[in-house]
Amino acid sequence: MRAALPHAVSAAMAASFAARAISAGTLPPIPTRCLGECVSLKLKHLLDKGQKALGKKNYPSAGALFEEAVTLAPTAHTGWFGLGEVALGIDQADSAADFFGRAVELQPDNARYRQRWGETLSRLGEFKDALHQIQHAQRLAPRDAGILCSLSGIYVKLGLWQQAKKVLQEVVGLPKPLAGHYCLLGLACQQMGELDEALAAFIKATALAPRYPDAWLSLGHLYLHKQQLEQTQSSLAKLFELAPQVPTTLDLAGDLAMTLEDYREAANFFRQAADAAPEQQAIQAKLAMALVMCGDSLPAIDALERAYALGLPEDWVLEKLGSMFAIKYKTPIACENLEMAVARNPDNINAWNTLIVVYTRAGESQKVRKAVDTILQRDPNNASALLNFAGWYNDQGRHGEALELFNRVLALHPQKRAPYSQALWTMLSASSVSAADILALARRMDENCNLSLRRADDFADRNRDPGRRLKIGWVSSDIRRHPVSAFLPFMAHVDHEALETCIYYNFSEEDGITRQFRAYADKWREVIDIGDNTLADLIRGDEIDILVDLNGYTNGNRAEVFAMKPAPVQVTWLGFPGTSGMNAMDYIFIPPDPVLEKGGWCSETPWPLPDCYGVRANISKVAVQPGLPCERLRRPFTFACLNNFRKVGQLTIELWSRILLRLPEARLILVAVGGKDDETMRYFSSQFERYGVAPGQLEFRGYAPPDQYFDSHNEVDLGLDPFPFNGGTTGYDSIWMGVPFVTWPGEHLSARMGRAILQNVGLHELIADSADAYVDIAVNLAHDRERLGALRAGLRERMLASPLLDAPRMAKGLEAAFRKMWQRWCHETNNTTKTL
Repeated sequence: MRAALPHAVSAAMAASFAARAISAGTLPPIPTRCLGECVSLKLKHLLDKGQKALGKKNYPSAGALFEEAVTLAPTAHTGWFGLGEVALGIDQADSAADFFGRAVELQPDNARYRQRWGETLSRLGEFKDALHQIQHAQRLAPRDAGILCSLSGIYVKLGLWQQAKKVLQEVVGLPKPLAGHYCLLGLACQQMGELDEALAAFIKATALAPRYPDAWLSLGHLYLHKQQLEQTQSSLAKLFELAPQVPTTLDLAGDLAMTLEDYREAANFFRQAADAAPEQQAIQAKLAMALVMCGDSLPAIDALERAYALGLPEDWVLEKLGSMFAIKYKTPIACENLEMAVARNPDNINAWNTLIVVYTRAGESQKVRKAVDTILQRDPNNASALLNFAGWYNDQGRHGEALELFNRVLALHPQKRAPYSQALWTMLSASSVSAADILALARRMDENCNLSLRRADDFADRNRDPGRRLKIGWVSSDIRRHPVSAFLPFMAHVDHEALETCIYYNFSEEDGITRQFRAYADKWREVIDIGDNTLADLIRGDEIDILVDLNGYTNGNRAEVFAMKPAPVQVTWLGFPGTSGMNAMDYIFIPPDPVLEKGGWCSETPWPLPDCYGVRANISKVAVQPGLPCERLRRPFTFACLNNFRKVGQLTIELWSRILLRLPEARLILVAVGGKDDETMRYFSSQFERYGVAPGQLEFRGYAPPDQYFDSHNEVDLGLDPFPFNGGTTGYDSIWMGVPFVTWPGEHLSARMGRAILQNVGLHELIADSADAYVDIAVNLAHDRERLGALRAGLRERMLASPLLDAPRMAKGLEAAFRKMWQRWCHETNNTTKTL
């Protein structure tokens, strides 16, 4: 409850004034001359004394004086305004709004009155009315910095960041702007992902007021976000000069030390911050994290106990630690923290769920089942547990069992997005699933999750000149060390006279690859902290003509934004090699392929790129060893599939078994999550043994570091492409390392990747047209080693000369595709307008 008003400004007083002084017809006309000339000396005396008392925050005295003033002269707008300030001072915003409203009624052209009324309405959550009042104030005083700042604040609360930024740009354009104004502008830019503009604003703030700590704090946080650690340190040095013991300074210092993995130093800073602000839960949690990383068990337990005392359960802190490390793929320490969490609280469902993911990565099959059973005993329909368990099945290639769990979750939560996207990934690999099945589920997802998000926007304000420079937006979380970024070297060759490149980067960290691609962009926005509606508004405000989704249904996607259709033309490419199912997605890029070009497998219009699906660059410096590995190493003939085993369907296992049965001396290398876990290996082997394959013909490996992975190709005589989900990145890698592979194309995009790769290096004879042909090609080449040697000879050189590595050619092809898409949209919308 709010504190009671002093008698001078009580609710009863407000009611009596409403009846006595504001009743219709009882008030004299509002004077048009200044107040000092229209009221008695007594009234002036009361108002002067009231203002002095208000300045000293003597609210009871000020309230009594202003009450007496408006009782004496109900049209004394200064008195009503003073009562509003008193009410605000004692946290009575609702009464303050009434008083300010009365002042505005009496003096409608007073910009200050309208500003304070609007600010008070904003505090009450009445944002639209607040915006109306402050906009009116701004019209009365268009160059008042305070009013403009208030206006920007309302825009922020309404989520209208672009308007807030525009207003703040007006503020800093006024004479003698303050450092605080530039800080506000920087925060607005940062919220919109315009980090370079934010940086410039914060730097300007520090230049205007070198001893203003908030400016250095904002600058330091931004530098840390951008991973510019030396500059972060410089900002911190200034903060330690100006405000060395302030908790926010120490907190930033601790965050920097954590980033540098100097956990002991981080613990020191967080300990000091916690001493200065002992009631802040977040700082106590960070201190505990740092101490755990230091291995200081007893101090860590002390910090956890303090966090617990502030309301943070110990298991919650441990669970969050485990989740953080799981996200960073630091599996052992994630496992340790999560196991501690469930030991302290066996009912911590979130910790058990994350343990399913961690145990799956470690190949700990029995522990996966224990974690799943623990959750389902407590909550038989726990969606996260069912989805994580489905993921475990999927990693083992048990697609049917995974899909049963996905369907179970969808029956419970038909509007939950995650089971759809995960099921779609599984369906790409499942031998029993058709392209029509995949499309049906994708469209069902669109109907249940996306269509309601679609905005009614015909882009009537867009320049429809078919030949003008186009703005191309690229949305991705993977412009970093990630397989998708390996297919983006064409960005270095974009014609910026024809295309403006705007990248919306949706990840919390950057690396050298990120910085490289930032240099290729005309506009770079970091949008990880921006909500879907705000990001859609941002894209719309940037006037993007063609928006490209490089994620699809991979982690870090912004599918909801694409569902809103913030650009006239939208395209999906690379991240998810299948249909989005979205009504809002216009095109899907494909390799030139008559089967794919017919459509029927996708909701989008297929658009063939020239020659291939994507281009690579700088694949690996690992050398190709000469000759056939079986002869050079004097080992049995070796097949391999270095794709994740989750791509291996039951029909694939059957055909590979047929190959091995016809070549009993041959062996097959496979890669699987938990490649050394006994139970997992027994399951994998059993899938082949049921067809008669000897266990000794199989070798299962876990994931390997990049150079080791590439060098493993030097052990492989012939690759076997999985189906229906072919290798994409791994297919390029295989050809680069001089290892041809056999493929059997299917009926949708991911099932025809191998075909596109092989065609571009002249290996058409390795493209099978049936299951029997797939087996025969592999067996015959194992017998005809002279022929296989000829196919392998100079394969890297052929790839270097092919479109697969021709980034400039791909850039031109994309430019042509975007131009034709835009021309088509202009033509169709112009015809629609004429018809209307």
